Amino acid sequence: MDRVQKAMEGHKKGYNCAQSVACAFSDVVGVDEQMIFRAAEGYGLGMGDMQCTCGAVTGAVMVCGLKNSSGNLEKPNSKAATTGMARQITKAFRDQNGSVICKELKGVDTGKVLRSCDDCIADAVRLVEEIVVK
Repeated sequence: MDRVQKAMEGHKKGYNCAQSVACAFSDVVGVDEQMIFRAAEGYGLGMGDMQCTCGAVTGAVMVCGLKNSSGNLEKPNSKAATTGMARQITKAFRDQNGSVICKELKGVDTGKVLRSCDDCIADAVRLVEEIVVK
């Protein structure tokens, strides 16, 4: 099963967008899927109220950190590289979809939906595959 399909299956089961993306990469980052599910729980729905960053994007950025961080608590030496990858993900997502803000993507104020949740999840998974996992 490919990762987009895995993410879609999670979303159909009730995972939020962040959980759907992050859980699709649990094997790649070496973290138990239940732990990623728990960590990503508050990031769905634009971090709880649709006003903020799309959950699919935050899930992708979470995977970025889990995959790239050195985990060096004494001398954090991977921050710049991880931030650079996160910037690539958010820029590519914004360029493709017109926004990274949940309520804008859902057309809450305008009535014009820019992208469905399923499409946002698929886009975020593909960006992680292209930018982080390679």
